[in-house]
Parts: sequence; C-alpha cells; structure tokens
Amino acid sequence: MTSATTWTCVSPNECAAAQTGDARRAVFQAGWDARLLPLLTPQWQSSSVIATAAGEKPAKVLERLKDMLDRHLVERRVVKAVPSKPTKSGKRPRIHTAKFEAHFRLPQSET
Repeated sequence: MTSATTWTCVSPNECAAAQTGDARRAVFQAGWDARLLPLLTPQWQSSSVIATAAGEKPAKVLERLKDMLDRHLVERRVVKAVPSKPTKSGKRPRIHTAKFEAHFRLPQSET
C-alpha cells in the first residue's frame, strides 16, 4: 500500500528550497542518465558489468539503475535469487540476508 503525501509550503522560502532541491535532484539524475544510458543495450546485462564499464562501484550503479527503473528508463529482471537464511532456531528468516542478481536493459517497445 502506498500513500501519497501532499506538502504545502508555509513560507515562500520553503517553496524556494523545495524547488531548489528538486532542480538539484534532476541535475544529479540527468548526469547519471547521461553516463549509464550509452552503456545499456536491448540485451540483458548484469549491473556489475555495467558498473565495470562505467568505472564505478557496483552498489552505486545498482542504486542509480533502480532510480532509472522507477522512471521507466530501464527494465529489470531477477536472474538469481537466494532467499533469506533462517535463524538457528529455524523460526524466522534473518533480515537483510536475501541476495539476488539483477540484469538490466533498455525498455523494449511493445508492438
């Protein structure tokens, strides 16, 4: 379940700060888009291969690719998923132990 929150500005300074933050975020995303989009192809590629080609850390590239996924600039598929490990008592899985490998590609136009 997602909830949409609408924010209203109390003062003109708050509105200006919010717009500045949005502009800064857009410039940041555009910079990463310009670096990663030329590396993407219509074929599936692992995020680690894209990171190596970009000369960046895999975790950082994965984070940026997930941002691009939210904006529908790339497609993702999970190719290898390892479920969370159970605790020693076997009751509940440990948090943050699940791992998966994802591949990304440019979106395919459906005809």
